[in-house]
Amino acid sequence: MEKMDARKRYTQMVLKQSFLKLLKEKPVNRITVKEVCALAQLNRATFYAHYSDCFALMESIENELIDAFEKSLRYVNSFDVTALIEAIYDMVDQNQTACRVLILGNTNSTVLMRMIALAKEDSIAYWRKELPGASETELEMMYTHLSNGLMHVVVEGYDKYSKEEMIRFVSRVVKASLSLFQSPQRPLPLHRFYA
Repeated sequence: MEKMDARKRYTQMVLKQSFLKLLKEKPVNRITVKEVCALAQLNRATFYAHYSDCFALMESIENELIDAFEKSLRYVNSFDVTALIEAIYDMVDQNQTACRVLILGNTNSTVLMRMIALAKEDSIAYWRKELPGASETELEMMYTHLSNGLMHVVVEGYDKYSKEEMIRFVSRVVKASLSLFQSPQRPLPLHRFYA
């Protein structure tokens, strides 16, 4: 039984690697199962035993990235900006090929949008407590502004800037944005942000 599981994992890995190689060259709607199988050196029946089509294969890869991001977020204590960025970098480092094809340099990525949506509820709930002067509308807009803007900075700057430069910049932007809604007697700790 365990041997079968290892074979299944290996087959899925080869199919995913082949698909990502093709996805570097053309959009998913132009990739055929036949091309994926030829590159993977597997037959089509094997492909269909695992995925219904290339879109299902891509969704599987995207779901793995989202799961990796979600797991990384679990280790982010107290909505720490530094830990958050390190978690994003770790997720990218551990999934280089998929991230380079599906996220980095692709700010319209569905994966990126799902990552942003994943943290929305917890972020707004935290800010609601810490920023009592902000309305629900302002909290929503602030989340949209910070999460989209800063996630795009991280994605587009991943190969341009060091992790330390990124942490410094993101921390300054978060502090400046949140300070607009802080009451003078209750300053928000800088490290409290979850994108």
